[in-house]
Amino acid sequence: MREYTSSQFSRGGPDGSVPPYMDPCLLSSIVHDFNNLLTPVVIALEDLQRRRAGTSRELGKIDAAIYCAFRAKVVARQLLEFANARPPRPEPTDIRQLLEQFEVVLANVLAPDIRLTLHFAGNLPLAFIDRELVERALLNLVLNARDAMPAGGEISLATALEFPPTSKATRPQRMIRLSVCDSGVGMDDRTLKMAGQKNFSTKANGSGLGLAVVRRIVESLSGGLSIISALGHGTTIDLWLPAISADSSK
Repeated sequence: MREYTSSQFSRGGPDGSVPPYMDPCLLSSIVHDFNNLLTPVVIALEDLQRRRAGTSRELGKIDAAIYCAFRAKVVARQLLEFANARPPRPEPTDIRQLLEQFEVVLANVLAPDIRLTLHFAGNLPLAFIDRELVERALLNLVLNARDAMPAGGEISLATALEFPPTSKATRPQRMIRLSVCDSGVGMDDRTLKMAGQKNFSTKANGSGLGLAVVRRIVESLSGGLSIISALGHGTTIDLWLPAISADSSK
C-alpha cells in the first residue's frame, strides 16, 4: 500500500506555518509550565529507583512511571516543534555523509536486539535540504520504527535517485529518496490512510505528532513523503528530497 503527499506535487501543501487557530506563544507557555511541573516528579521517581526500596511489583511501577514521564516530555518537545517551526535553511548537503555521521545517534536510541543498517546508492547528487530538520525527521522515524518492533528486528536506511511516485509537475525531476524501512508490525489499510495526519497515532499511547512533524518538515523543503506498509510485514517510509542537478550546479 502506498500513500503520497507533497507540497511540490499536489495542490495546496502546507507551508510550515502554524494554523491560525493555534497560538504558538500560548502553547509554548503551557508546554514550558508542563515541563517545569514534570521535572520534580521525574527527579523524585529516579531517586526512588536508585534506592531500589520496595517489592519487585512496586519497583516495576516506579520504572513504568519513569517511562511514562519521559514519554510525556517527548510529547511536550513535539508540541513545541509543531507550534514553533522555524523557516527552513536549505543548503547543498551530502546525504551519505549526513547518514554516516548521524548513525551513532540513531544507534544509541535502539535496543540491543534491533539492528541498524545503511545502504547507499552510487553517484548520488547533493541534496538541497536543511540538515538539522532532516536529522530531526530521521530521529522521529527511527523512534517510530523502534516502537513498532517490541521483540526486536531490523531498521534499514537507504538512498536512491528516482522520480517520485506521483507528480503533477509539467517536467518532473528525479529526487533523492531517503527510505526508513523496518521489520515491525506494519499497518492495516485504515491506519495507513490516516498516518501522518495531526492528532492521529499508530500507537496506543502515541501523541500523533511524530509523523506529522516529519511530513511538515519534508514539505517545507519542497519534498514529499510516501508510505508503504502491510500488517505483519513492516513499514517503509520514503522521504523525497530535492536534488541538485548537474545543470543547476554549473
